[in-house]
Amino acid sequence: MLRRTCLSLVLAGLTLAQAAEKLAGGPLVVNVGADRATVVWIVETQQARLGETPDQLNMLAPLLKTERIIFTGLRPGRTYYYDVLGLDEGRGRFKTPPTGQAAFRFVVFGDTRTRHEVHAKVVQAVAKTEPDFVLHTGDLVADGEAVTQWPVFFSIERDLLRKTVFFPTPGNHERGAGYYYEFFQAEPYYSFDWGAVHVAALNSDYSNAARTEAGRERFWAEQLRWLESDLARAQKADLRFVMMHHPPFTAVKRRQGESPNRVERDLVPVFERYKIHAVFCGHDHNYQHHLKNGVHYIVTGGGGAPLYPADAPLPGITLKAETVENFVQADVRGSKVRFQAFTPEGRLLDSFELGR
Repeated sequence: MLRRTCLSLVLAGLTLAQAAEKLAGGPLVVNVGADRATVVWIVETQQARLGETPDQLNMLAPLLKTERIIFTGLRPGRTYYYDVLGLDEGRGRFKTPPTGQAAFRFVVFGDTRTRHEVHAKVVQAVAKTEPDFVLHTGDLVADGEAVTQWPVFFSIERDLLRKTVFFPTPGNHERGAGYYYEFFQAEPYYSFDWGAVHVAALNSDYSNAARTEAGRERFWAEQLRWLESDLARAQKADLRFVMMHHPPFTAVKRRQGESPNRVERDLVPVFERYKIHAVFCGHDHNYQHHLKNGVHYIVTGGGGAPLYPADAPLPGITLKAETVENFVQADVRGSKVRFQAFTPEGRLLDSFELGR
């Protein structure tokens, strides 16, 4: 049982200095529960070379290796400090989920795949809010199968990731999502509890869920059954949220009717039946807030990707739509939550409260 709030661990044979390895990503904290947490970091072990002739191997690609350590015996609602490399860049901190109705903060944003200077600006603004955890709504990079893009993502997010807990969901740009699942030690869909909050994270990217249509149908059916079971067990949670990449509703004219039909057809009735308070999405590169049959749908896809015009608000559904980079801050107090959407410059876009 760990009794101290400072954990120091130097893994023999795995430090960068000893192994001559370069830190390519992390450290970051994932899969956190009341009594456990996983710290992950990615190292570049060497570079592969490729060329059209043996003496001109001028194309380089890094060989990346994922390392992880699972801490157990933790206590809920505590801050822990870690050191996984024996160097300054390997140190960080995180909080474990509190029990009951303790106050905490989380932040939601997504679509960080391009315009790295904008991505950095959003991340810097998010880091200043000091969230207990972060939800990323997908499209972390432009091509999830391009190994060279991931070190860029981790470099931009490094200072944020080492001081919070990261919960992502895959977008269509993660494609087969092989690197995504390895780096974040994630499942295609999962859920977690944090104080009075329950969050279910879904994979809405039907087209990349499997290689065959039969496989995609099987995946979707299994995910839907899991979601029904998960939300049924979560009915005692004061606040129930869902995170996925594709929004069922959009104020972007050229996007209307584009999202997988099964997202609106299959998932929206489940959200309404189990009285989900809010659904967080990305995919559309702007800020949107919709309300339908008691469920709030928040589109926060302004993390760096080129903006899409929010030019076609849906009558009777859309409460707010603005073409701007953004993130959403959520402050939970007891059984209530206050949402505020901001630009990275600090302009307030939207504010509302949920809960009882």
